[in-house]
Amino acid sequence: MRRIGHALASLRWRLTLTFIALLLPLLVLLAGYQYLTLRASLISNRVSEMQADFTSAKRLVAAKEKALGATTTATRRLCASHPALVGTAVASAVSTVTGQTVQVVVYDHSLTQEAIMPVGASPPILDAVVLQGVVDRGTRSSAQQITTSGGDQLVVGFPVVAGSGVCGVAQLSVSMDPITGVLHDEILLITAGGLVILVLALALGVLLTGRTLRPMRRLTATAEQLATGDLTARSRLTPSNDEVGQLASSFDHMADRIQEAFTAQQDSEAQVRRFIADASHELRTPLTALKGYIDVLRRGAGREPAALDAALEAMSNESERMRVLVLDLLTLARLDAHRESHPEDFDLNAAVIGLLDEGVPGMPAVVERSLAPAPLLVRADRSAVSTIVRNLLVNACKYAEGAAQHWSTVVEGGWAKLEIRDEGPGIPAADLPHVFERFYRGEKTRAREEGGSGLGLSIVQGLARAQGGEAAIRSTEGAGTTATVWLPLAPAPPPPPTG
Repeated sequence: MRRIGHALASLRWRLTLTFIALLLPLLVLLAGYQYLTLRASLISNRVSEMQADFTSAKRLVAAKEKALGATTTATRRLCASHPALVGTAVASAVSTVTGQTVQVVVYDHSLTQEAIMPVGASPPILDAVVLQGVVDRGTRSSAQQITTSGGDQLVVGFPVVAGSGVCGVAQLSVSMDPITGVLHDEILLITAGGLVILVLALALGVLLTGRTLRPMRRLTATAEQLATGDLTARSRLTPSNDEVGQLASSFDHMADRIQEAFTAQQDSEAQVRRFIADASHELRTPLTALKGYIDVLRRGAGREPAALDAALEAMSNESERMRVLVLDLLTLARLDAHRESHPEDFDLNAAVIGLLDEGVPGMPAVVERSLAPAPLLVRADRSAVSTIVRNLLVNACKYAEGAAQHWSTVVEGGWAKLEIRDEGPGIPAADLPHVFERFYRGEKTRAREEGGSGLGLSIVQGLARAQGGEAAIRSTEGAGTTATVWLPLAPAPPPPPTG
């Protein structure tokens, strides 16, 4: 029972049973319509037969009257003066024509019974209102079904016409048993046919819904695979425009997005772990040095002026190195948090000139400037651009020590292009793809000795992208390095009004 209940609770069976539940009333309505139509047709045919029998009886009576030399006027007078004779003649004629399978009752003009055939029969009696209607209209009545002790009877009243007037009513009644038998057989046939149709519909419904819902089972299996951790699982159903096909497409797309998000999360977590490890390592170095110098001073080195000065100088350098590292880490944290920048329109040339004039430690003797005609207005965060220029300058001075530098700005394709080219040793091909990675250093030992943390170019690229621009490095080992930054130009002001 539990298995049956589980099966009936499935979508496959619910859809099938819903279809059967919709089909059943349609079959009932169709069967009812067919039954009523057949019944009306059988009654109509039987009434037509009764009409033909009555017409044949009238011809028989007319032939007898003609043989006796009776005229229409004489018949009318006879009908008025001796209605029983006319009634008996009509009843006998109908019984003769039908072989006494039809019960006949003849009424005169006043609706008095004048004759009954077969003699001694107990036929049903039409309502007086119906009989009077036949007399008044001179047309036959509608067929009525009347229940008697002998069974249901189909009864019709026909006018007995003499000349141009109605002198009576002939009521013909036949048993409904033949019609009832046909209708009973029809009910059995319809019921059997309906049951066969329902069984076939049930079988076909289960088959078709099972085939239609097969992709759903595949989606369920795929979802279970995803739930177990297999993020590569996909339904891989053939694309289609129906609802199931759209669901499968959306499901696979969702699975792709989940896998991408999970991969991105793993990469992000791995990057965060690397970042924390590298930051801890970088901070540990100056902190260890500071602790070492403090220990030296505690052991009495501070009593010697030269040793004290050397220790304080080294501690100052390590503190400055740690301060710069912390500032760089804060800058990267703000970039990762997508902090809102404050763009403004300013002259890029003026910003570059100001920083070059200010200089940094290790500035080379040759610093060429080839700047675009001023002002070169860009739309960016002024402090971010200053940080970009300073980091490029510091990086060039550190890794291309004493090498000539060539700074240039130009408008190119709707962008302001800032470029610094040095004539230093260049970057090895193995290191070039990694120069924008955080804490990456091609010459790690020398860079650490000079205070480098491997964050400068990462900050340059992050700040450039935050302004809507980009940064790139190209270099040939032994032939120098070129760093390029693109920044968006400031929108052109509208033309002044005329007139």
